[in-house]
Amino acid sequence: MQQRFHARASVRSTGASALSALLLAALSACGGGGGDSTPATVATMSIAATKYGVPAQVTVTGTHLGNMSLTAPGCKNVTRLTTAPTASNDTTAYFSCTPSGAYTSTITAVTNGTSIDTATLTVQAPIVRMTVSGGGVNGNIDFALRGNQAPVTVDNFLAYVNAGFYDGKDGKGATIFHRVVAGFVVQGGGYPVTTSGALPAPKATTFSPINLETTGGSNVQWTAAMARTSDANSATSQFFFNLANNASILDPSSKTAGYAVFADVSASASVIQAIASAPCTLVTANGVPLGDGSCVPIPNVVVTSATQIQ
Repeated sequence: MQQRFHARASVRSTGASALSALLLAALSACGGGGGDSTPATVATMSIAATKYGVPAQVTVTGTHLGNMSLTAPGCKNVTRLTTAPTASNDTTAYFSCTPSGAYTSTITAVTNGTSIDTATLTVQAPIVRMTVSGGGVNGNIDFALRGNQAPVTVDNFLAYVNAGFYDGKDGKGATIFHRVVAGFVVQGGGYPVTTSGALPAPKATTFSPINLETTGGSNVQWTAAMARTSDANSATSQFFFNLANNASILDPSSKTAGYAVFADVSASASVIQAIASAPCTLVTANGVPLGDGSCVPIPNVVVTSATQIQ
């Protein structure tokens, strides 16, 4: 009883000012008590040219732009910019987003749940050029990436390219083509240089493994796909070229989850075939050759450059 008495006394002693504060707090919690909800208007909306996988800048002019947002299917990670020289304000707003999953996408300005303007973002299908040298092989391999079919896989591959992982621009050494199986695959993107069939430890990967994505097409001749372990969701940096039509072996089936195709490399078939024909030493584990005939070209075929050219 004594505790209830003191509680009532305490409420009575709060006074009118405290009661007013409580009422204002209740109003605020219900959405009242301030904040400009005036609908935004758009005068112009422009998009700076960019490449697939490279952030695009969207500039919007108008009024009350603090009450405007953008939606952009096909352009991920939409972010309002807030630091100079692209600090957004009520009359000029800056956004960035990264093209992914589509080559043409509609960017929509929205205020209070209503669309008020649109702009179209168009990028070319991405191409990565990988220059290789060694073992009697010199040339370029062009990956015509399938970003509109396998965006997770393509975004991951581009992340490794742009981080300098494959060509050693990351300061941690270039990678080689470490596995050739005649008439089957050429594999690379994971190991540093070696002078024997006993491969060194693979280069430490930069990004987390990705989920398997089998929407990029079939493992037919002159396609590139991601290598992985027995775990379907374990692909990181390593990839392989299909030297033959391997669809019956590597596409999803009752026996396998499949391997993620992400690019066409048919324009560079002669260079890939040259890698497959280079002098090759059997890959060994504990001094014993692997049972599938895998060999590593020695002298190594090294990735000397990897660049997104489109």
